[in-house]
Amino acid sequence: MSAFFTEEKREKIESYLRLLVSSKHNLTAIKNLDEAYQKHFLDVFLPLKEFSLKGNFIDIGTGGGVPGIICAILFPESKWTLLDSIRKKVQEIDNFIYELGLKNVRVICQRAEEYAKLDREKYCGAFMRAVARPDVCLEYAAPLIKTGGKIYLYRGPNWKKEKDFAERAASLLGLRIDRVIEYQITENIKRNLVIYKKLIATSLKYPRKTGSATKKPLGGK
Repeated sequence: MSAFFTEEKREKIESYLRLLVSSKHNLTAIKNLDEAYQKHFLDVFLPLKEFSLKGNFIDIGTGGGVPGIICAILFPESKWTLLDSIRKKVQEIDNFIYELGLKNVRVICQRAEEYAKLDREKYCGAFMRAVARPDVCLEYAAPLIKTGGKIYLYRGPNWKKEKDFAERAASLLGLRIDRVIEYQITENIKRNLVIYKKLIATSLKYPRKTGSATKKPLGGK
């Protein structure tokens, strides 16, 4: 493990994973703590172990709080907004934040398209994991980050097949690939962290109205 992964952080991560797998709201299909450690924690941690994240970040479609809560624990000098449109998830995550004593996290119940009207181009970076196709993710994220900021997409082994969709969207949104980090959680689980950099301010026509990104994705059909 990286030197920055201290015993205090390890204990807090384990406390979070226990809360997550025992939630009555089915925030994750994984109910085994060891499996959650592999598929939630290691998936987030492994590609970031050489990073030092500082500034304001947003986790769009946070679900059960992955990767936002994990990143908030790993990088205590960063500040995190966790965004999700499902109220019961948001209320549960709020309880997790209180139980864990996290001071650098807030959670908001709103769709990304609507939230972009309130906090446009505010964040240093946006994270998304298990939300949608990459071109859809880029349209949600680009309006929320500053010029020069980055979008971090956790993708599975199908990334190479999805790349063309993402690249078409990136060209419309003023983004370019900065880096792709390939890693393995286990021998059978291969993953990618795809990082896009924002080159110019996002056109005010993005994001389009609610639902358009998935119905008519920028990357095409």
